[in-house]
Amino acid sequence: MRKLISSSVALLLVLALSSCSGGAQKPDAGAVGDEAANAGTTAAAPADTRSGAPDTTAVTEELSNDMQENNGVPSINEDFAGGELTAVKRGSAILSIVQDDAAKNGRALFIEGRKESWNGADYKAELFRGNEIEVKGSFRSANKAVRVSVQFNVRGNTTYNMVFAVNTNDSTYTAGSGKYTIPASAERIVVYIESDELKDIYCDEFSVNVCGDYTYYEEAAEALFANTSEYPSLRDTYADLFRIGMAVSPAILSKPQYAELVKAQCSSITAENDMKPEAILDYGTSISDLDKYQEAPAMKFDHLNVELGFARDNGMTVRGHTLVWHSQTPEWLFYKDYDRSGELADRELMLKRMENYIKGMMEWTTANYPGLISAWDVVNEAAADEGGMRKSLWYQTVGEDYIEKAFEYARKYAPEDAKLFYNDYNSYQKKKQEDILTFLRPVAAAGNIDGVGMQSHIGTYMSINEYMLALKKYVEELGVEIHITELDIGADKSDDWEEKQGKYFSRFMKKIIELKNEGVPITSLTLWGISDSLSWKAGDRPLVFRDDLSRKPAFDAMINARAEE
Repeated sequence: MRKLISSSVALLLVLALSSCSGGAQKPDAGAVGDEAANAGTTAAAPADTRSGAPDTTAVTEELSNDMQENNGVPSINEDFAGGELTAVKRGSAILSIVQDDAAKNGRALFIEGRKESWNGADYKAELFRGNEIEVKGSFRSANKAVRVSVQFNVRGNTTYNMVFAVNTNDSTYTAGSGKYTIPASAERIVVYIESDELKDIYCDEFSVNVCGDYTYYEEAAEALFANTSEYPSLRDTYADLFRIGMAVSPAILSKPQYAELVKAQCSSITAENDMKPEAILDYGTSISDLDKYQEAPAMKFDHLNVELGFARDNGMTVRGHTLVWHSQTPEWLFYKDYDRSGELADRELMLKRMENYIKGMMEWTTANYPGLISAWDVVNEAAADEGGMRKSLWYQTVGEDYIEKAFEYARKYAPEDAKLFYNDYNSYQKKKQEDILTFLRPVAAAGNIDGVGMQSHIGTYMSINEYMLALKKYVEELGVEIHITELDIGADKSDDWEEKQGKYFSRFMKKIIELKNEGVPITSLTLWGISDSLSWKAGDRPLVFRDDLSRKPAFDAMINARAEE
């Protein structure tokens, strides 16, 4: 039954039922690589870098008209045969409908002119607020993969969440689909097409439809925050074992309710995006004086004062995330004269840029926030899902020893009290772990690595024993300490999902505590976000606080795991 929720009903629509067929088709990490396994991190660039995204606060005319034709239920269904363009450009992208013999109807949406990975095509989706949607699309591209995601604001914080990703090629179309539940508190909602690489994208068919009963929200639902002042503290509960951290952003810290919760619960924070290369590197200044900046790209740091100042003022440490990464590193960095239309820079030039970038990060943070950075993720996600080392632009320009060089430079410039880490997702999988160990052994032999970060984007389906065996193997093989760096545990779709998730958190934490008490050097655990709706995996409800900051069974499980030692 369609429901209407509105303070002053603007649309009187008939009751209707619109259902999605089939189950959710979640992308397989082995099939679509990092886009599936970690695309949310990739997608979550700072909102202020994405000024090309449209304002979607108003109900769009296209969807409103479509509701009238679809029994009051919004839907987007495009095959582009009619030549009408519903999507709007995202960032620098240029959109058009073109003739394409490979498309089912001979016409396709063509997305070109992309200058950043998030540039692409936006579909306004305000009317889907508070509902589960199924998104389908068919794409071809010279990019390795194409991703479809959802962007929205909750209480002023912008989140970017992947719905699905597909491997692509330039000759034939590949179809994909996925489901996602948009919070009732969301606003400025768009469903968008993007890719980490910057090549053109063709879209043959694209649809967004409601699953199950449709509920119309005229505006974002307002929810009062729960009183968190009397919650027990994770920070205090685990103080004698390891640091407890959380990923944050300036938007999070600007809200008193969020900030107070972080203060009470955390002894460490990680900047979700603001310490990544795309937030630091300054293209305009770099190209303004090539003689000065050719070997040492210009860098900007003022935006870091929010998160680093918060940590300093509240007795916390910070994990520096991240220095050398294939994603959220602007492509221009890898080209001669920073010109993407030219040639890639050679090894010598890229080594100088790498060293100067790492040096700049270390020197600025040490000078302005001495002793605050407890650990640096020196290299992030260098292992390819298909095996071996990822053939990133760092790999292509420097060579397969780029990881060793990055750690060498980090050791050269890092203060003595800052630990150096390698960080990756799916690092508990046997084949991927063997690859990681292979390229970290020479780094360990040189004395340039202190720890391995296990990102830990997992679900209640995963074997805890497999995870713990992998954790111990890094310690035994490399002689390093362990940080659980980006923990979130996705829930299933059952009615009692919160209870099941809580029981899983309990087993997971009890095993971590057991290993720690056995002498395994686990020194930090970081939750990747503050509440379910603000998570990059919001559809999986993977964190320990609900949207209103009320505590879930997962939070109680983390607290009680210590009491049950």
